[in-house]
Amino acid sequence: MNAAPPAAGQRTTAAAGGAASVTLHGVDRGLRLRLHLLPLVAVFFLSIYGREVCPLIAELSLGRVSVGLAVVALLHLFLREVCWNFFSFSRRGYALGRHAYRLSVATWLGAGVIAMAMHAELYPDFPLASHLKLLSGYWGLGAGILAQLEYVLVERYVRVAHPLLSPPSPERITARLMQGLTLFTLVPVVTMVLMNFRFVSEGYANSSAAYEVLFLGGSFVLSTLVVSWFYGRALRQDCDNLLVAVRQIADGRFQVNVDPSRGDELGRVAHGINAMAHGLLLRERIRDAFGRFVNPQVAEALIERFSRGEHEIRMGGERREVTILMVDLRSFTPLAERLAPEVLTALLNAYFSRMVGAIQAQGGMVDKFIGDAIMAVFGLTEGTQDHAVAAVAAALEMRVRLAEFNAAHPETPLENGVGIHTGGVVAGYFGSSDRLEFTVIGHAVNLAARIESQAKAPQPPVLFSAAVAKRVAGHFGVREVVTVSLKGIAEPVALYTVTDG
Repeated sequence: MNAAPPAAGQRTTAAAGGAASVTLHGVDRGLRLRLHLLPLVAVFFLSIYGREVCPLIAELSLGRVSVGLAVVALLHLFLREVCWNFFSFSRRGYALGRHAYRLSVATWLGAGVIAMAMHAELYPDFPLASHLKLLSGYWGLGAGILAQLEYVLVERYVRVAHPLLSPPSPERITARLMQGLTLFTLVPVVTMVLMNFRFVSEGYANSSAAYEVLFLGGSFVLSTLVVSWFYGRALRQDCDNLLVAVRQIADGRFQVNVDPSRGDELGRVAHGINAMAHGLLLRERIRDAFGRFVNPQVAEALIERFSRGEHEIRMGGERREVTILMVDLRSFTPLAERLAPEVLTALLNAYFSRMVGAIQAQGGMVDKFIGDAIMAVFGLTEGTQDHAVAAVAAALEMRVRLAEFNAAHPETPLENGVGIHTGGVVAGYFGSSDRLEFTVIGHAVNLAARIESQAKAPQPPVLFSAAVAKRVAGHFGVREVVTVSLKGIAEPVALYTVTDG
């Protein structure tokens, strides 16, 4: 089988252990442009912030500050391209969006270090705190805020452009939620605390105000984390319940009932899963019940057709070569006169259960019950052996099961005869638009019925035509029994049986 080529613009390599690796090289140009604009957001913010609140940078021209930060942004873009081209991730690892996020955090940090170094080189007279403030501002704004936006943009791109590229991420939705809440609360609080301590060092505020901001900020962050942890724990439990229900449905267990009491989207998903499971359970029950009235293969085909919206069933059928088996009880009328209807029904059902089991064990399809007779078809479904061989094997098995049945019911012993013929038939749906039956019709069916009528003393209980004998000769010992004229059949028919059955 030829392997599918990698998605357009994606570079694949062999990772350790044979796992495929993928880099971020070559993603959509529109996405790359949007991601490359984000460092310019940081440049704009830091330029305005530095000019407005930092007394040292305020002495510099806006153009000089902006140019310096723009150089940092360009170096940042170069660093990002290097990482995107040469740092791959394994399909067995985290998702591509998560991979891009981790590289983003690293490149924001690298660009922040570059900005601090350039700042220290250009302005050696500035205090160390000024250089560190630039690093913390660039990295805090980028890695803490903008990298989250990059994460979302890359994930959205992957889901739309390459839905099969990224494997399911091992991270949980609660971890993602906790990460976002932590960053979006911690970064602003840390920024405010550092700003207040800078005010203290510069003489604009006393230390008590800075510690008050530290206390309040820490309390808010801690409270946010505690609340989000409890919420994330409940969210994780609900998601786990949904996953368990989906796995049970995938395994064919439809008795699921997910709690739909949540008022959000997860509640509606739970309600949808319950409705889907109920529908699948109902379908399985219909399939099971339907398969008891018609052949299970026919029931399966009908249900599949209706599930695809094909509500119109075309009457008629197709020509097939099959083997027809007819089996009928002997001297059943006197038995029916002697037994009560309830007893007779129970006896017939027990007998039919054994005969049907023998037919199905050889891949045959029970076409219909005709009073105390059974008509079976071999060759309509795919089997592992010749359908004529399967029919003869089923006939022999039926004789064995009949002996077991008689041993269990010595007060009402039964005797049957089996007739088998191979030939062409038309298999399909026959009847009217209001009442259909799946069956086979043709001369082969009539001939099998006539052969069955001869399968009684003094003839053997299992008889078949020359067409069957020719096909099974290599599997069973075969001998010719008699040549007879059959009702409705123009030419005399030679009948055969097995010598070792």
